[in-house]
Amino acid sequence: MLLAIDTSAGTSAAVVAGELKSLVVYDDPFGHAENIGLAIRSALADAEVKISEISGVVIGRGPAPYTGLRVGMAAGLGIAGALGLPTYGVMIFDAVAHSLGTGRFVLSSDAKRRELFIAAYDNQVLVEGPSVMAPDQLDKFAGFEQVSASCDAGKLGLYAEFALAKGIDLSDVSALYLRSPDVSPSAGKKVSG
Repeated sequence: MLLAIDTSAGTSAAVVAGELKSLVVYDDPFGHAENIGLAIRSALADAEVKISEISGVVIGRGPAPYTGLRVGMAAGLGIAGALGLPTYGVMIFDAVAHSLGTGRFVLSSDAKRRELFIAAYDNQVLVEGPSVMAPDQLDKFAGFEQVSASCDAGKLGLYAEFALAKGIDLSDVSALYLRSPDVSPSAGKKVSG
C-alpha cells in the first residue's frame, strides 16, 4: 500500500493499493505548508488505513516551482525516513501521460515567467523533455495533442504501482526544477563607519 504526495501545483495526498483508495486535494497553489499535513491525515483516514500499514511513499519530483515542490518532497522523505520505508520519485509528466493512455501528447504546466514546463510522449514513451519553453514554441509539436498537465497524488500513486510492477526505476528522489529559483540572495550591503 502506497502513500503518494504531490505539491507540484496544489497539495494532494492519496493512498493506492491496486486501485485508488483515497485522494485529498487542496487547490490552493500557495498553501502547501499549511495543507500538506491535513491532506496526508485525511487521505489515510478516507482510506481507513493507519500509517503503519503503508509499505512505501511516492513523491512528485516535478518539474514545478521550487517552494511548493520542496514542501511535498520534504514531507514524503520525512515520513519514509521516520518509518524506514522506501521512497519512490515520480516525474509528474510520466504520471499524467500514464493516466491519458496511448496517443501523442505534449504535456505542459505553468513554469511562471511566461514559460511552460513541457514533455512530449508518443504512446507513453517520453520523446522530448522535460524542459522549459515559451508557449509559442509548442508549434514544433505538430501531430501531438496539447494537454495541460494537471497532476495529483492519485495519478502519482497509480503510476508508481504500474512502474514498480514493470521494473521501472523510481529510486531518483531528487527535485526536478529545470531552472534556478525566482529569488536569489542579495549581494549584501557595505557598511561604513
